[in-house]
Amino acid sequence: MPKSNNELNADLKKAGIDIPAEKLKLRSSPKDKYLVGLYTNNPLDDLIIDRLCNNDNLFELNNLCGVLDNVTDHDTIVKTILISDVRCINGIKKLFADRFIEFSDKLVLNTFLETKLTGFDVKRCIIEKAIAVRHKKFEDISRFPFSHEPLIAANKDIMYFDRKGNKYHCILIYDIDYGDGIVIEAEGNDYAQYAQYVPQAKTIYEQYRATHLNELRFCCPIEIYQHIKDYPKDNCILDNADMVGYVDDINSFIRENDLPAEHERGLMLWYHPEGPDDEITEKVYSAHCTVEVINGELTGVITAKIIGELSDESMERFTDYCVGQLSDGWGESLEQKYMRTENGEINISFWSDDEAWALVPEDEYLSDNTQDMEMSM
Repeated sequence: MPKSNNELNADLKKAGIDIPAEKLKLRSSPKDKYLVGLYTNNPLDDLIIDRLCNNDNLFELNNLCGVLDNVTDHDTIVKTILISDVRCINGIKKLFADRFIEFSDKLVLNTFLETKLTGFDVKRCIIEKAIAVRHKKFEDISRFPFSHEPLIAANKDIMYFDRKGNKYHCILIYDIDYGDGIVIEAEGNDYAQYAQYVPQAKTIYEQYRATHLNELRFCCPIEIYQHIKDYPKDNCILDNADMVGYVDDINSFIRENDLPAEHERGLMLWYHPEGPDDEITEKVYSAHCTVEVINGELTGVITAKIIGELSDESMERFTDYCVGQLSDGWGESLEQKYMRTENGEINISFWSDDEAWALVPEDEYLSDNTQDMEMSM
């Protein structure tokens, strides 16, 4: 380390590890699915390993290494950590808040200042596409903005200057780890013909997205069953209609058992794009799971926040991705946890191998269930 996030996940996949770096704890125990071993050949890395805590994961360590890798004065870093009492990666970051902007006690902007300006000659820049990259990649682009860059080459057709409207049509490449960005207009080239560094571009872009998001809802049946040791699950399934009084408790339980990193984007935290033009990455901001009372019984709901609309192909892929998370990822993790009630422990499952189970848009789910109720009457 450090590696790009894609390289890290590719290495894990190659090694047969089926969970992302964010879930690989560095202080492993025999109960964990995988045991993580860390090896180093220099005093600074030895010191960092010694200061890790139970909540630190491989993704955070890789991120820390990416910053410290660019520090030339390792002796000062070692001394600063040694005289401190920090015992986790976030504690180490706070020691070097000037390098980790999110821990600084004052607003820090990476920009440049000019002297004796007569005015600011600004132009309207329409952001046709925003592309998030890891810190190391962003540094490479920012150091050599006018060099050939595959990301620019792949999107040069959407960048141009509109003389009639006197505005640039650009892309925004931003650092997903630290937030700064570069607005680029290539004018048909494979490199930036015009460019501007924008401090905190990630925050600006995410604020824009937050005010331009549409809500998309999917529904699915859920199973709630009582946890009784050495007793078949099928014999312990509870009636969802009898469990509607637990709706708030279950949603609190779901929220409490999500990782802190999942609180903002939910299932989308684990989504990996199929390519640089992946529409799901560009348009779907978050997807959170809850339960709601629909037609008198508890129902699983995924609420997605998106910009604009997804194409039919992307909608199908997004639905398949959510089904995969409910069956093997997020949903499997939730089902293995026990929620305590006054009537004993229960498990909540958002997925079933029953042929009748399906994840469908809310209007389709409501229509199907209304028809079923009318037929039963």
